[in-house]
Amino acid sequence: MKEFETNQEPMYDLILEDLDLTISPEDKLLLQKWRDEDPGNEKIYQDFLTVQLNVDKLYAKQGYDPQLSWESLDRKLEQFDGTEKAVVMTPHFSGVVNDTDARGKSGDKTFKPAWNLNMISRIAAVLLVFVGVGYYLTSVYGYEVISTSSNAAMTQVVLPDGTQVNLNAATTIKYDKTNFLTNRKLELIRGEIFVQVVKHDAHQFSVVAAEVEAKDIGTSFNVMNNNDLITVIVEEGKVALNHASSNSNVLLVPGKLGIFDRKSKKLSATDNLDLNYKAWMDKKFIFQEMPLKEVVVQLADVYKMPIVIQSEALKSRKFTDRTMQYQTLDSALAVISASLQCKITKEKGTYVFKDN
Repeated sequence: MKEFETNQEPMYDLILEDLDLTISPEDKLLLQKWRDEDPGNEKIYQDFLTVQLNVDKLYAKQGYDPQLSWESLDRKLEQFDGTEKAVVMTPHFSGVVNDTDARGKSGDKTFKPAWNLNMISRIAAVLLVFVGVGYYLTSVYGYEVISTSSNAAMTQVVLPDGTQVNLNAATTIKYDKTNFLTNRKLELIRGEIFVQVVKHDAHQFSVVAAEVEAKDIGTSFNVMNNNDLITVIVEEGKVALNHASSNSNVLLVPGKLGIFDRKSKKLSATDNLDLNYKAWMDKKFIFQEMPLKEVVVQLADVYKMPIVIQSEALKSRKFTDRTMQYQTLDSALAVISASLQCKITKEKGTYVFKDN
């Protein structure tokens, strides 16, 4: 774990690791503590995130060569600062920047003191110059963009109207923070959220996910946006799910699942059979005669930890009629191993079920 005093530079190092999804759990906690300590720190983090998201969009939409673009950017940054160059920025395919030394060899991340919020603004400005388009960078001003890493714990956000949004891992949302109270629209760019909406007399709350819009007529609902499907599950109240281009819509009530297939462009509604659809948020599971191999899949997904079953016989053994709610994976696995009379060990970061 990295130790920090008054020097902010190592924190920028951790921000890049977080955006690159390579940060350790210990450093993740340290970074979160730093973000929580001061609104200015959180602003720095969000500005890093904004640059990353918009570089991704620029490469995807305009087809620029990332290597050549960042080399051009580096040359332009030298014009801003007459000091000796300390770092050349080269991006991964994700658009998140990694670093090499001036000779082009990989090395430890090193930052000049000028690498701060002012430098981020310079980078954004230079991107506008050397890329030649301004839409993706300028359009984010006035917007709040919040993203979680692939191994992050549940993150809770309160919108300007008081609506509470819980973000699963690998999730990105965006909203207009300057005019939110006049449109109350949240964009789910990727991932999964659970929304608890605050009632508002003037404007209806909605979530936009790709081509569909979920308009709230109630209290709380879950939305998932992945590569192939967009799904909405209503816990309380009602949600109108609309696909504007096909002029199709479905009204969802508690217990119903709305599905939009992004390939076929088909919108449909059915009964929700997934009793654990929001276990990622509240860590509450309902297992009804479920084979251990299926229980393990759900637990591993929610707690973001690998779990394997060593015995083939154990895989089909059923965990019977039990409701569980544990904040830690160790507690949940201890209950399961006692119920099924088997052993649970941890080997090299992986939990292993074994016969007694």
